[in-house]
Amino acid sequence: MWLQALDTFNTAIVSPIYYALFTSFTILASAIMFKDYSGQSASSIASELCGFITVLSGTAVLHSTRDPETPLITGISHI
Repeated sequence: MWLQALDTFNTAIVSPIYYALFTSFTILASAIMFKDYSGQSASSIASELCGFITVLSGTAVLHSTRDPETPLITGISHI
């Protein structure tokens, strides 16, 4: 599935989505398995969510403002 997405879409689109989904599911799985949020206060949970949103926003901004890759021109000979 990952390779099909790379065949269809640009890497600059697939990589941030993959990163965001992997991180989201990792946090969700650890919260379910270890009952991580049961002993935390609401402000602690809110600050963790704000940090997570900041990381995802930064990843999206870095990939959206990245210079496009220049295509490799082949078949041109230098005289």
